[in-house]
Amino acid sequence: MSTSTQQTLDEFAPRRDVVPSRTFERYLWTNPEVCSECFARIRTEHTMTRDQWGNTVTELDRAGAGIQGYDNVNGGGVYLPRTFCEECGGRGHADPDTDSKVQATRRASRIVDRFEEQDIPVDARALRRTVRKLKAKPELEALDREIYERATKLAVRRAQR
Repeated sequence: MSTSTQQTLDEFAPRRDVVPSRTFERYLWTNPEVCSECFARIRTEHTMTRDQWGNTVTELDRAGAGIQGYDNVNGGGVYLPRTFCEECGGRGHADPDTDSKVQATRRASRIVDRFEEQDIPVDARALRRTVRKLKAKPELEALDREIYERATKLAVRRAQR
């Protein structure tokens, strides 16, 4: 004889365990709500209930620095609506040009803001200090993504202590 137990929706919700080495990638870099260039908020997510059984649809709306623009996506003659970042002019993708030390420090502050919005503990001073130190090394100064990722890992780990 088999028995079954009823599980609540909370048990099926994704775990919010914050792993320092994956925090930047998981909560910022691949997050469609955040510009990958300057880390400004460009979209917000909201859930709409569609039917009497509670089936829902999640949609993203432009918010914060997000503005509508048009982009030639496939290289053809068709321009489709896209969300652009009003702060840096980006399309949500990181610019290949490297950030200056001052820009990187400002963006580190935005990283802290995005983590605080998601209730992820982060040591803000450690993050900014690490970004400045890594940006000062000639062999690393052009590796912006790696600098932000490493600084985030250290700052989240420090906040978890």
